Amino acid sequence: MSKYCQNCGNAINENEKFCGSCGAPIAVEQPVSQPYQGSAPTLNSYYGSQMTPGFSDRVNDPEILAAVKKNKKAAKFTSFILIPLPLIGFVVYSLVTEKMELKLALMGGGFVSFIFLICSLVSAVKSRTSKTYEAVVTDKKQRERSDNDNDNPDYYTEYITYAKTDDGKKKKIVETSRGIVAAYHYLPVGARFKYHPQFAFPYELYDKSQAPYIACAACGTHNSPTDDRCSKCNVPLLK
Repeated sequence: MSKYCQNCGNAINENEKFCGSCGAPIAVEQPVSQPYQGSAPTLNSYYGSQMTPGFSDRVNDPEILAAVKKNKKAAKFTSFILIPLPLIGFVVYSLVTEKMELKLALMGGGFVSFIFLICSLVSAVKSRTSKTYEAVVTDKKQRERSDNDNDNPDYYTEYITYAKTDDGKKKKIVETSRGIVAAYHYLPVGARFKYHPQFAFPYELYDKSQAPYIACAACGTHNSPTDDRCSKCNVPLLK
């Protein structure tokens, strides 16, 4: 039996603890005599009002840094394996089916593999040049978009989070429904946060009392606010 997330309206399974779309904890249904009237669980709902705002001092924790490094090596290895696959696939298709000339197969497969290589290099450069910053969310907007195909348009939703850094620079975080939407759902307007480009989930709230979950810096898994370590990779959480 399906139900719906109270935060974003996404359909969820009965036994799921977190929404697969926005990551919000799923509120446990209360008896009819005591209906649930609160908002989504937050850190203060577990720990009381004693949560002190501040950024975590675990950003340099050896366990976290080691896990992040390990995961990045695994991602690079995967990319290295994927890059030549289109070329190999085209050539095999040409040799097995004889429906494509080998020359065309080499050109087509080589072109796709080259695109994979460029995307991998751009991602690596972007990761190296990105810097940590602190900012405040100033606004959020979402809009429906579509590809430029009048006959069969592919519609998707674009989520934009606007922020202003401590040194006055404006940041625009653009996410779409085609990929992972993290900042838009996690960072409320007016919230102060720190951006950690080296982490799998790069956003850390200054005031975690309103955080719907704690995301693992190493693997990005959404964890319950009561957890101190990631339920998947067991590294310390940024708390």
